[in-house]
Amino acid sequence: MNASPSLRSALVALALTAGAWGCAAPRPVPAATASAPAPAPGSGATLHISPEKVLAPVNREVLVGFNIANMMQIADFAEDLQTIGAAHFRFPGGNIGDENDLTEHALDFLAANLGLLKSQAPVMIQTRVFQGGMSKDPARNRPEDAADAVRWARARGIKVPIWEIGNEPDLFAVTRGDASWTPEKYCEVFRAQAKAIKAVDPQARVAGPAVSGAVPVRDVFLEKFVEKCGDVLDVLTWHIYPTDGTMDDARAFDTASQVDDTVARFKALLADPKRNPLGHGRKVTLGVTEYALSWYTNRARHLADIQNALWSAEVALRLDEQGAEVAHYFAFQGIVNHGLLDMSGIRRPTYYGFGLLGRLEGQLVAASASDPLLWTHAAIHGKQLDVLVTNRSPAARALATAVPGYALERAEWFDAAIADKEQPLAQARPAPSLSLGPNAMMHLVYRAQ
Repeated sequence: MNASPSLRSALVALALTAGAWGCAAPRPVPAATASAPAPAPGSGATLHISPEKVLAPVNREVLVGFNIANMMQIADFAEDLQTIGAAHFRFPGGNIGDENDLTEHALDFLAANLGLLKSQAPVMIQTRVFQGGMSKDPARNRPEDAADAVRWARARGIKVPIWEIGNEPDLFAVTRGDASWTPEKYCEVFRAQAKAIKAVDPQARVAGPAVSGAVPVRDVFLEKFVEKCGDVLDVLTWHIYPTDGTMDDARAFDTASQVDDTVARFKALLADPKRNPLGHGRKVTLGVTEYALSWYTNRARHLADIQNALWSAEVALRLDEQGAEVAHYFAFQGIVNHGLLDMSGIRRPTYYGFGLLGRLEGQLVAASASDPLLWTHAAIHGKQLDVLVTNRSPAARALATAVPGYALERAEWFDAAIADKEQPLAQARPAPSLSLGPNAMMHLVYRAQ
């Protein structure tokens, strides 16, 4: 999350007061399931599914991974959050770790929240790198502090296979006013902390540089870091925040292509002996440890709305198909306009989108629709075929449901109206042709014949 330091500090303070606002808001009684959309005239767009062409395993650590922080009101809304089935977390998320020490107390709180979620999911924990913040005490950002964090997490039974060293160091000089933070300086810190972490846990892996979504600063910093530190890097991480909430919807949806662009470019970078002279022969995986359609925390548009829900689900699916190891949506719950639930526990459209992603199992296979405005993905698990179709158009689109060798058993969908009223997913009766309403996402479940 790459808002200004003053804004982000204010947001942290705001969120920290959320627990003092009183009991959780009463949950609205869900309305009756919305009626299915009427079939459109004609057959509509056709589906092209290739069950034999496997793209990647369904990786739940990509599809339902989230940033979690101790400021989030997990206790109040644990039951709703449990239903998402989060499979990976990043802690403490955003710039919280830049400005606050990673302490035993903080890890106690994290362990308690994981217990409330009944979660055994692994956690990527950020070490502290930046020395800023409100405290006048020296920051716990030394190698020995990182080593302590490994011991503390292990003592609490928190599974931390990957440690991410710092957060958005490309912005330390840009928005935090410390020009000393060059990629070379960050690389020195990265090396020292990585060595300390692995001395305590030789199986641990280290991730970075966790650069922001601000381009071109992000890419310049990342490339120089890889050049200088490619030999100690295990997971290359970056963030994707393509808008500030003011872009028109069509252009905003198109920014999902940033996944394709960054994954392709960074894979090529890692493999290039000229640009990665120290580490081009090593196996380094990829992770997007923060993403959302907008970085602008204080603006609801393209964060708390249906457009962000559809875009974020698409980003997660593309990252999985293209082999990312981990991905973390920002954020799990209630940081102003970020979160699957708001600070009072109201479900946002992202709650529905990630809820559908969490149902996938097996292998992701090649899928498309003849209508380019319909994003289409599919997963096969035994005899079951799951197809997710997202209508990013502001107008309804017709879809022919036939898939050779498979029979459609059920269809469910959501749009802005369903999410705004916190209704259950709407059910569509299987038919040769279905209509997807404007900005809607549909889950089709087929059985092999």
